[in-house]
Amino acid sequence: MTNGTSADEPGIHGKKPIQTAFARPGHTLLKTIISFVLYIAVYYYFFQDNLKWLVMLTAVILLHEAGHFIAMKGFGYKDVRLFFVPFIGAFVSGEPKIVSQRQRIVTLLAGPLPGMLAGLLFFILFLQNHQPVYYQLSFVLVMLNAFNLLPVTPLDGGQLLENLFFRSSGRIQLAFLIASAVLLFYLAVYTRNYFIVFVVWLIVIRYRKISTVYEVRNELDNDNLGYSKNYDELTDEEYMATRRIMIKHVKALKQYDPEIVSPDEEDVVAYLNKVLIPPVQNEITVQEKIIIIVVWIVLLVIPFVVYSKYSVRYILA
Repeated sequence: MTNGTSADEPGIHGKKPIQTAFARPGHTLLKTIISFVLYIAVYYYFFQDNLKWLVMLTAVILLHEAGHFIAMKGFGYKDVRLFFVPFIGAFVSGEPKIVSQRQRIVTLLAGPLPGMLAGLLFFILFLQNHQPVYYQLSFVLVMLNAFNLLPVTPLDGGQLLENLFFRSSGRIQLAFLIASAVLLFYLAVYTRNYFIVFVVWLIVIRYRKISTVYEVRNELDNDNLGYSKNYDELTDEEYMATRRIMIKHVKALKQYDPEIVSPDEEDVVAYLNKVLIPPVQNEITVQEKIIIIVVWIVLLVIPFVVYSKYSVRYILA
């Protein structure tokens, strides 16, 4: 970040940067492979006596994240990345070509739904021949994906509810994050799985980041500066005015000069895109929301219906 740019340089004061000038570095596939190898190595170190379960767990996570990945690619997301995190799982990130509520919902469900269906298929195979391996595969597929559908952020279920109902209200979204953190912390204590506390920590970080975004938006409202638009729709004057407010509120941007555009504005532009609220395309209707919620509830209930009558001896076989 060079703040020592001369004020005499042409166009440096108030010219909005071209967003495509900040292309992220490549080597995405290499980073994915490295994260996957590290993921396998850590799990092997701790669970080398349970290789069968390690292979099952890894296969289920791969199937789950592949669903998200394929959906994002199908919808034309840019910079789609897959990373593995030991004891947490994996995640896929990407930048949508358009802001579409419908595409976002489909992308979220594309992770757990294939795994749930595959788990039910293995359960049917188990009912036909009573081979424990089919029950175990079914159990891991269904339970892991059902857990991911719990209504807490950052799990798919929590993001699903956020996208359906909460994004229009900042206070409700923040309250939902607090409730998610409390529920997950209770789950960590109740199950004595303290790796979940790491997820709680991630929620706290997200809460703080979203709170700062709303602080910026509140000041923009006070100054009658609109932010319900795309980056390309901003004028140079709007860019500079919004930029000043962001630098005032966001610690990570303090190194920038509020009055002079830096040759390296990548962080400013990235944060500005979090502040802006582009018009949403393909919004979900009330009827569609009802259908999605019914499907979500059914998927959550499946584990109780399917496995309640069967002994844990099949899992331990």
